[in-house]
Amino acid sequence: MSRALTAAEQKVLEALTVRVERIVALGTAAELAGTTVLSGPGPAPDYTVFHRRFALLARRMREVRFVVREDLPETMGASTVISSGPVPSVLEIQLRPAMVGPGTRALTTRALTLVHELSHSLPEGLTHPVKDYAYRTGWAWGHLPAVLAQDNADTYAEAAALLVERDEKTWGRYQVLGRVAAQRGRLVKRARTTTLGAALAWLDILVNRAWVRANDCTGFARLTFGEAKWNTPEWSVWKQHARLLGVECGLAARGFIAGRSLRAGVAGLSAGDQAVVDELFTYLGELKNAVDRIDPLPVEHGDRIDYDPATGALRLPRTVVNRGPLELADLVLDALIAATGTTSAARRFGAQARELVHTLVNEDRPEEREAVAALRTGFAAVPAVQPTADQWATLAIELQAAVLEDVRTRWEGLRVSVPEVAAMPEEVDRKVLGDLAGSFTKDVDLLHALNGRVPVPSPLVTGLTGLLDGMTPYLVKADGRQRPELAKLRGRLGELL
Repeated sequence: MSRALTAAEQKVLEALTVRVERIVALGTAAELAGTTVLSGPGPAPDYTVFHRRFALLARRMREVRFVVREDLPETMGASTVISSGPVPSVLEIQLRPAMVGPGTRALTTRALTLVHELSHSLPEGLTHPVKDYAYRTGWAWGHLPAVLAQDNADTYAEAAALLVERDEKTWGRYQVLGRVAAQRGRLVKRARTTTLGAALAWLDILVNRAWVRANDCTGFARLTFGEAKWNTPEWSVWKQHARLLGVECGLAARGFIAGRSLRAGVAGLSAGDQAVVDELFTYLGELKNAVDRIDPLPVEHGDRIDYDPATGALRLPRTVVNRGPLELADLVLDALIAATGTTSAARRFGAQARELVHTLVNEDRPEEREAVAALRTGFAAVPAVQPTADQWATLAIELQAAVLEDVRTRWEGLRVSVPEVAAMPEEVDRKVLGDLAGSFTKDVDLLHALNGRVPVPSPLVTGLTGLLDGMTPYLVKADGRQRPELAKLRGRLGELL
């Protein structure tokens, strides 16, 4: 359930409002065009509509209603709630408590989250055209044509991030870095060698839209309808909810649920059926997480694609990837489904998971369904290609090099920001330093995993060791309990030499 903001939270929201207003003020037509956020496949972009919408974000910040929702998933900093019906309206933007918590360290990052959500709230006619098709953290980023990129919420967040970085002269501070972003860039450069980049992009879009639609199904599963209206095909339920009803009928036809029935004059799903629909959303979340964790590993031999859920490694034999993006995406999806079959949700849906994903996408909301259909057509037009053995081996090395470069870039950025955070007056801001040893551990684990494929270059290891030594005094001062872990990390870096 949601609640009103406290007085303290309201003060933080006002500070965020001022920050959003400042970011929007940076977004002149020329500056937005300079971000190149609409660059993608297809014709050269026109920033007219994007600029007009971006300029409205600050006003929307003071128009919409904000509430706190304690139970928002950790993966969501905020969520925009829009009513259904022929004339939808923005009901509220729900915030996780941390979004309006104390401290100023992450104020700009929080403002970028709000830019994303505010873009969803922009009305045009009877619709709100900005949706979620690709995320800055995902494989589909950069694969949207301009006309769809301007309808994508994270495009607004990325533009805002680039504007702030340019203004503060802090390149890379607010962009999304990380392994996926680094490997995605290399795959884009090798589009003539392999369709893998396009396949992962399409898979990302496909599973994300299925996940969003499964979430819609959980809310619809709890709606009930009176017998008189239920039996009137002309009533709006059939027009507004026909596709969600189609999903329910599909689940019933496959034997997952019994379907809606009339009880005491009310048409609805049983509590047991509602729980199954909830479980479907949980399962799509597991698949979405698997897509996000994919670490492509090109190999020469083998007759099928395999996914390791423990490491995210996606083993891709060269002779299997000679497919167009749609077919290759389905093969990767099958590998994810086969490898993530241990939970109760996976055991229930796994055997028909691919069909369920496609059903959810095919029964998407009208605007999103049309947009995704256009994307499908674009990806379908990309011809299959068979990389040579040398090309595939080179790609494997390039993907590893991209990960190593990303680790170096992020650690160098932290070398600058750690002293800045350590000097902040509020303890809540400095508290983040107490978690950095754990983040470094993940990177060092990754380096050891990569070292088992191709040796990590010694100069890189030496450079990272020096960066770690420079940050250690600040981290230990912030939380002395990190000292043993940091010493262990230094030793594990030494093992790579």
